[in-house]
Amino acid sequence: MEEKKISPLDTKRLMVKLNQITSQYIGKIMYALFFMSILDTLVSFVILSPVMRLVQNDANMLTIKAATFFLAFVAICAWLTFQFGFAVMLLQMTRRKNTNLGYIFIGFKCFNPAGKVIVAFGALISLLAVVARFAAKFVFLKIKPDFSFEAPSIETLQNVAENSEQLSSLATDTLLFLALFLLILLALSLFVLIRFVFVFHLHFDNPSLKVLAVFRKSAEFMQGQVFRLIIFALRAGGKQLSVAILLALIVNFFPEEKHSGLSVLVFLIDIAYFVNFYTALVRIYLTVPVLYEEQTKTILPLTEHTENTENRP
Repeated sequence: MEEKKISPLDTKRLMVKLNQITSQYIGKIMYALFFMSILDTLVSFVILSPVMRLVQNDANMLTIKAATFFLAFVAICAWLTFQFGFAVMLLQMTRRKNTNLGYIFIGFKCFNPAGKVIVAFGALISLLAVVARFAAKFVFLKIKPDFSFEAPSIETLQNVAENSEQLSSLATDTLLFLALFLLILLALSLFVLIRFVFVFHLHFDNPSLKVLAVFRKSAEFMQGQVFRLIIFALRAGGKQLSVAILLALIVNFFPEEKHSGLSVLVFLIDIAYFVNFYTALVRIYLTVPVLYEEQTKTILPLTEHTENTENRP
């Protein structure tokens, strides 16, 4: 297939389209996003709960680590399956097609062949997490050479618990390492995963494409568009996200012991934070299918564009 050159994106025009979709579907998308978040939390808890039972039963550390890595991968794949359904739902909304909440589960219903793409994406995320952990460990040991990454024994934990200063230092160091790990993982994700944001959309439109072909096609779609997508996303959700962050900071200045009037004010601020935060997420999510539609008009032939869009959950 001969590809045409990607024309520069008109961000203002894309913003107009995004605003139109948001005004039409904001309630349904926000409800689906909140519902999906609850489902994913429950499913992740169920998947990872055996690890807690292994810890309570004093299983050996090798078994605990193996179970943790395997079940974490399963939890990532479950999260991605929900994300697949949500991405397809947003794509159909962008195309002004009828949708319902059942689209969230379409990845489970069509796990064959969607499962291959989902598992491949999960493997890529897991690989980035492993790289981020080793990088964070390397950097952190330069800062805190005495910090131990080995699981402490029961006796060591008892000694630390009796020494409040040592406990506080351990907690601080652990949080710093976790923050460093998340920062490195975020940077890697922005650099690598952003090139594959169209994988689910491409698979939905072209289910016969092989996994590597889908990832390669997404990377081709994103060639020269990475910073445009970031700017588009910041412009789409920046205002609401800024308000949400500001409201979260304001709440932190309120005293812990609140009288009734102050409690009502905090409650109202929390509601405003919730609405603005989820609105920002919805708008940021929508930038991907809107940009995908723009790219398919430029790159894909019209006959290939609608190959699988009539699937219903």
